[in-house]
Amino acid sequence: MPYLEFHVADHCNLNCRACEHYSGLVKEPHFTNLKKFTRDFEQLHKFIDDIGYIRILGGEPLLNPEINEYVKLSRRLYPQAVIRVVTNALLLPKMPDKFFKTLRQNDVSIHISFYPPAQSKIEQITKLLTEKKVEFFVSPLTKTFTVKQTLNPHNEARKIFLKCFQASCRNLYDGKIAACFLPFTTKYFNAYYNKNLPEDGALDLYEKDLTTEKLKKFLSVPFERCRYCTAPVPIKWGTISQPSPITDWTNDHLPKN
Repeated sequence: MPYLEFHVADHCNLNCRACEHYSGLVKEPHFTNLKKFTRDFEQLHKFIDDIGYIRILGGEPLLNPEINEYVKLSRRLYPQAVIRVVTNALLLPKMPDKFFKTLRQNDVSIHISFYPPAQSKIEQITKLLTEKKVEFFVSPLTKTFTVKQTLNPHNEARKIFLKCFQASCRNLYDGKIAACFLPFTTKYFNAYYNKNLPEDGALDLYEKDLTTEKLKKFLSVPFERCRYCTAPVPIKWGTISQPSPITDWTNDHLPKN
């Protein structure tokens, strides 16, 4: 498998508007259960024993006090993978030395998603990572997000799926795997706005008679939730207010190109 990502926290300290993981809509802090996730990751390894690139995500992954254990687990199971912790970097100056040591020992790097709140701190943060001898990458400053979600389902799921780069963002969550994260995060949108968008599209890794071939085939086809995604519409980056209007997350009101 070329790529895999997983959450260690569903909530975030930044709460961007139109975050496709719906982190700003997570009402209570939610951490992945390490013991269960270890079992689930080992179950995936039975079918996929080689992954090219693993990204440890959130929400904001540095909120999870057990982040070191997820780093070590990923390296133990996939010793040849490129592994990165993806963070908005705001919490990096507060991380203990043990965190940076764990990154070095497991050859794991930091990927900074660079948002405006970090602009005044990025020089200090990159200096810190250099001093800690941790490899890092800083994305270009994010000034826009895109909104793909519609409340009006269409019949072009296959077309959307084939054009969507996130359709290859294999996501492992709660004993299941999906082509992207939406089968796992849509529940937060539904709960916040009392909606019923489909939460399908995930394969149970403990399903009887599951094979590697069946798993890969499942991840290569669209699902019902794809009917609620459209071509992306750009919006200016910003954080949400509370309560957050549904227009923070949908593009039905936005002009389409």
